[in-house]
Amino acid sequence: MLVLALTGCGGTSATPKQPATTSASASPSTAPADKMLAWADAGGFDTLDTLMKSLGQVDKDSDPVDLAALQTSCAQLTADVEAAAEEDPMPDETLANRWKLALDHLGKSASACTVGAASEDQASFDLMDAEMSIGNKHLNAVVKRINEI
Repeated sequence: MLVLALTGCGGTSATPKQPATTSASASPSTAPADKMLAWADAGGFDTLDTLMKSLGQVDKDSDPVDLAALQTSCAQLTADVEAAAEEDPMPDETLANRWKLALDHLGKSASACTVGAASEDQASFDLMDAEMSIGNKHLNAVVKRINEI
């Protein structure tokens, strides 16, 4: 019997928080805020929201473990990460670098998850867990910075 250490694998680091929505009257516009708003209006926040939903589904399918569902949700996460990587970069250099790191690690995690769910390979699940933790750390930093801007 194969013992899978998947319980909460998608949630090793809590699923990243959504960016806070702010009202336009909260503070005067600044150049970084204007650039971020333009990025958001061009689909940036939709991309971030899609990625967050995919991460949430992976987390859900991980605890309790449902291998068939996990294979599907990890394949979707892979597709969403690939799509996000093709979109316009974030306007803030710090954000763009963290975003790239988040996507790189989440992509590795999703790929390892897909392999692990198909083959019940524990080493793949261990890699998934490690990469998910790193990716979520970077994604949380991105969300924090967006909220600061």
